[in-house]
Amino acid sequence: MILVTGGTGLVGAHLLYHLLKKGRNVIALKRKTSDISKARLVFGFYGEDAQELFKKIKWIEGDLLDYESLVQALDNVSVVYHTGALVSFNPALKDEMMQVNEEGTANIVNACIEKRVGKFCFVSSIATMGNSKNGEYIDEMSYWQGGRNHSAYSISKFRSEMQVWRAVNEGLNAVIVNPSVIIGPGDWDNGSAKIVKTVYKGLKFYTPGSTGFVDVRDVVKAMITLTDSEVSAKRFLLNGANLSYKSFFNMLAHALHVKPPALEAGKFLTGLAWRYEKARNLLFGTEPLITKDSARTSLKTTNYSGEAIKDEVDYSYTPIEKTIKDTAKCFLETNF
Repeated sequence: MILVTGGTGLVGAHLLYHLLKKGRNVIALKRKTSDISKARLVFGFYGEDAQELFKKIKWIEGDLLDYESLVQALDNVSVVYHTGALVSFNPALKDEMMQVNEEGTANIVNACIEKRVGKFCFVSSIATMGNSKNGEYIDEMSYWQGGRNHSAYSISKFRSEMQVWRAVNEGLNAVIVNPSVIIGPGDWDNGSAKIVKTVYKGLKFYTPGSTGFVDVRDVVKAMITLTDSEVSAKRFLLNGANLSYKSFFNMLAHALHVKPPALEAGKFLTGLAWRYEKARNLLFGTEPLITKDSARTSLKTTNYSGEAIKDEVDYSYTPIEKTIKDTAKCFLETNF
């Protein structure tokens, strides 16, 4: 039996579909307040037959912060995929992110050790990787560097990873994947899928930075392949392509049949934007569209290498052009 955390999120929902398609028996952990319709939406992108697979998911209530609920959920479970996390660049959520991401990961790995789970796969992030110096590619050997320029999310995921490595030293058979910006159909109002809706509605500005992008299907494929393999106690950066934000937005806008953003927003404009959003948040309690952390990230030029996984398992990436076209097609088909 397989347990998946974060099954209503982007990676978790796509993972559930592909596991069920392979005929695996799956349990999905959800909180009492979780909306499983978000996972059903993702299954819908795979066609009408996918809804029959969705019915095979056994949803059980539990919470990453409730250790006993995790121990109970792991009865007869041999494999765990931990995708559950709080993702935000909003500094106001720092304490909650630390609790959910770090403490929640500590709880699930401890429960896995107690219940003698056979294999554990953790979805981390490129946010835990080191910074690029002189434009060289960041890979698995690029280690975290301390300092004040890390977002609260980045710190929480780094600490989460440390909990997994600690558990590995205590005997847990685990692998970690570190995806770059994940692209694929999902909840168009949240996470990276929201980028698609934002561009469709008429994004006016782009920033001069660049980053890595990866297809959600490739992330899921890597997770399943690594977990099914003998690979253990290793992490793998997953990155299909490095693109400037301008190039990415242009490709996405073209696939959506809308105008691409035409104005470059440098340090001055992004500085004004995050300060305005911070003031709006303080006055009205609204979620900021851009924060100091996300503004700083959007100005950086960073390149990633996702090639190391190919030395361990049979693996290839989807061309980024196809990823963008497929995602845009899903958006257009489900919004009109």
